[in-house]
Amino acid sequence: MNLLRTPDACFESLADFPFAANYVDVSDQEGGKLRMGYVDEGPRDGQPVVMIHGNPTWSYMWRKLIPVLSNAGYRAIAIDLIGMGRSDKPSEMCDYTIARHETWVKEALFEKLGLRDAHFILHDWGGIIGLRAIADYQNRVSSIIMSNTGFPSRDPEEPIRHMARKGAGLMRRFQLYIRLRKNWKHWKMVRKIVRSQMPDADVAGFAAPYPHKKYLVGNRQFTQMLPTRNDNPILTENWHALQKLKGFEKPFLNLFSDKDIIAPKGYVSVRPAIAGTRNYEPIILKGGSHFLLEDVPEEYGQAVITFLNSIEES
Repeated sequence: MNLLRTPDACFESLADFPFAANYVDVSDQEGGKLRMGYVDEGPRDGQPVVMIHGNPTWSYMWRKLIPVLSNAGYRAIAIDLIGMGRSDKPSEMCDYTIARHETWVKEALFEKLGLRDAHFILHDWGGIIGLRAIADYQNRVSSIIMSNTGFPSRDPEEPIRHMARKGAGLMRRFQLYIRLRKNWKHWKMVRKIVRSQMPDADVAGFAAPYPHKKYLVGNRQFTQMLPTRNDNPILTENWHALQKLKGFEKPFLNLFSDKDIIAPKGYVSVRPAIAGTRNYEPIILKGGSHFLLEDVPEEYGQAVITFLNSIEES
């Protein structure tokens, strides 16, 4: 596995991102090591709040929430998925699978950092990867917040009657577009989707880890793993994880936004299947796009703190 590593200079003086870089090594399944980057702010003895981003973002997306959490006494941990942000970037698209992302996250958070009694906040692909990782470590997790994502699954015992998944035509066209576009400047897409006026400096923050198209492989491969076909392995892998998560009775909040065009009803995939979701009606923030932390960061932060405080008080 050939690795790329974004030069440190690319991360200097990013807008609203003064956080120190931290790293943990995870296995590459071939006997080597990959370096995963993460932010670790707030008191080290504070209860951990782990944030997992999706595609095409990195830990920069949490820059406005991290100080809210650390100022409230929590240990705010925001990882960069392998292939993104400050993390190492395998150079071939075949190096990436959701199963590998799941394994890397488990090793980093539960084995290497040894986190316990942790709250999790999951967005986009971070929802699928995070929930699958949590499924095997439920005793180490205190609560879950899921935002603008879903958990698609398929019972492996059910025969596949139609290979194409219903309503996936647009996603299939998007996959083809990215497959042929090696220089996908996805930060421009983020700016188009965000409903507020996104400053140039913030757009530059999302672009920072990718100074050349060769660093974009991990982002591009995420688009190819979207479940547009019923034989996509993540569907049955998710199904197995969901069977484990059905017994998760700890607090589970769906915190979405009303202008999301990607996963507006994603919460129906976990609610009420997962027991912990049943006591929490989904909160739908007004005015937020898929990248809701760009549009309604204050409202999002307040909802997170209110939820976490309610757990402490119960």
